[in-house]
Amino acid sequence: MFEAEKNYRSAVILLAKFGFTAQEVRAMCHAEVAAWIASWQASQGIKMQAEKGNTVHYNLMRRKNKGA
Repeated sequence: MFEAEKNYRSAVILLAKFGFTAQEVRAMCHAEVAAWIASWQASQGIKMQAEKGNTVHYNLMRRKNKGA
């Protein structure tokens, strides 16, 4: 199965939650599908991918026990 076909099937399944049919998804342009998926991600609290390396990374380290 081609990557584009997998992505299309995933988009159809996801947009079916909004009530779209496969034919309606096929008629949408890529930007419209991406906008619907982005709005779903925002409604689920999923953060968008950062661009241009502006991601903040935290390095959490445990302290060693002094008494051990």
